[in-house]
Amino acid sequence: MAGNPHLDASTVEYLQYPSTLGSDVMHWINFKAFDVKSGGDPTLDIALYIPGDALQTSYKSDWEAVSMGKMLGMADKAADLSQIPAGTFSLSGLKTGIAAGLKAGAAESSKVTMLEIAKLGESTIPGSKAWMEKKAGAVLNPFIVAAYKGPSDMRTHDFTFQMLPQSEMESRNCMKIANAFKKSMLPAHKGGKAAAAPSMLFGYPDTFEISYTINGDPLPKSDSNPMFNIGKSVLTSCDLDFSTESTALFFDDTQYPVSISMKLSFMETEVMYREKVEKGF
Repeated sequence: MAGNPHLDASTVEYLQYPSTLGSDVMHWINFKAFDVKSGGDPTLDIALYIPGDALQTSYKSDWEAVSMGKMLGMADKAADLSQIPAGTFSLSGLKTGIAAGLKAGAAESSKVTMLEIAKLGESTIPGSKAWMEKKAGAVLNPFIVAAYKGPSDMRTHDFTFQMLPQSEMESRNCMKIANAFKKSMLPAHKGGKAAAAPSMLFGYPDTFEISYTINGDPLPKSDSNPMFNIGKSVLTSCDLDFSTESTALFFDDTQYPVSISMKLSFMETEVMYREKVEKGF
């Protein structure tokens, strides 16, 4: 059985597809959802086989090219940044660094000044900057550096499940799974006195915990993890397709489809940092 024994069965119904998870199928993904407003009450507990697109993730680090200009550029060139304690910033240290940088670049100051004057005059005399650079045989050093911008994006994970129920009862189970995901990803809209006067507020959708089980065992939450874990996430889209090879097919005398394609897209709620890699992410 692939369900979570810690969830109260009276609170949330455990669902799985296919029914052979834990016996014939030994690799699966567990999806557990929790109500944000209640402080974490479970709302969903579903286990599904691992589809072909489920073992992908990405790590991003956002940098940009920044021009520091002459003063900071020379200061950076001359300053010994190893003497500045990590995570500190001092205006006096900055002034000292700039002064040292300007002193170190004094030999080139006249040429640099001429080019800077030409740059300032560009708006009055178009082409003056290019002319001065040609005469000087040099261009102003923009002192471009690669500057780290910090975390700016969340990891996303997509899963595409193709469910092919063999009976009406199994199709009902697959539809329960699809409807449970739909319900968990959407906001609550309660509080109005009548249908014509709904609440002015939406309740937050659920958050998800997603975990892989390989050969019957969950992936470790440490740097010994051979793949990766997924952090707390929210479900951003649920795409459903009930057609079967572009044809509408249903079990005899029912309205339950013989094929359900479900694509789920999740986004983590926290940025990645190196300490999380040590925890298997």
